[in-house]
Amino acid sequence: MALTICPWKHNKTWVYSITYDEALIDLHQFAIPIHEEYGIPGHVEVVVGQLGETRNIGNSSYNGYRHMNAAELKDLLTRGWGIGNHSWSHELIQPDMVDLEIGRAKDVLEAAIDAPVDLYCAPGNNSNMSDHVLKACRKHGYLGAMSLTDALNRPNTPLFWINRTALHEQYYAPFFSEYDPFRNIRHAQAQNGWIIDYCHCPLEKPIHPNKDCSHLQLRKRFETILTEGGDNVWCAVPEEVLFYHQTRRHTQIETLSDTEIQKHYRLHLNNLSDRVTCRTLTLHADVPAPWCRSPNVWIDGQPHLAHLIEPRKLQITITVTDGMELVFKDPSA
Repeated sequence: MALTICPWKHNKTWVYSITYDEALIDLHQFAIPIHEEYGIPGHVEVVVGQLGETRNIGNSSYNGYRHMNAAELKDLLTRGWGIGNHSWSHELIQPDMVDLEIGRAKDVLEAAIDAPVDLYCAPGNNSNMSDHVLKACRKHGYLGAMSLTDALNRPNTPLFWINRTALHEQYYAPFFSEYDPFRNIRHAQAQNGWIIDYCHCPLEKPIHPNKDCSHLQLRKRFETILTEGGDNVWCAVPEEVLFYHQTRRHTQIETLSDTEIQKHYRLHLNNLSDRVTCRTLTLHADVPAPWCRSPNVWIDGQPHLAHLIEPRKLQITITVTDGMELVFKDPSA
């Protein structure tokens, strides 16, 4: 008999998140209403040095569009969205720039939105995922860093190199491509994977076909995610997935007793960061068939309902604490 932690919350097979680099106000025109319609939370990556300003960065396709200000970002938080740091200046981050681009940017953004910022998102390309940048991310208390690597994430993916899938109308030359609303879904289903889509600001027509999709393509992607995913996909902001990921990794299960009438366990949260503020886990317990007639678990002495998900297997989703004790027992004993 065993108590095990599920790879993802609610024992979902795979996970879906979506991010928007730059945090442009025009997201309100088309993208946010689609999120509201489908109930999928989003995530914006803020260029902190231009918070609330009209974009003016090099030769960017998005120059002239306005970055969201603090009040507009707070509005996203009330909608269940997440917010990450996309650097201070959107430049190539040299070693002598990390305190500004990684540290000060985080402090200013947290003060603006009155909430923690747990994720760094590399601007430009993976040159901004260099060793000195990731070292600074760890130093300044981030829980993860998102790259521009187009790949799937798995339950054991390193959290300081998180992959993102380009949700763009087409790829750059010489590898032009057709927009595919099914991209990486079958792969995620087979691999217990986590898809993080990334784009910038879907409007009626992509601002740049190699950096964005249209709002109709975004809608089609959401329809496809939910149709293909059904009850097996967990749609969540990256922070929620990170919290689960970290809590699962740092939780140790100690068996206190394993008898014919009782299975008794204690949970230990080993060196789990205080920044992990949501410590929810989904657990499976293998128990004798007669115990499933009254599927309960005693958590620190108090009874809670468990769910029978298949013969001799109970499931619970709980907020865990260090030293928490769980008891499954024969209801007739």
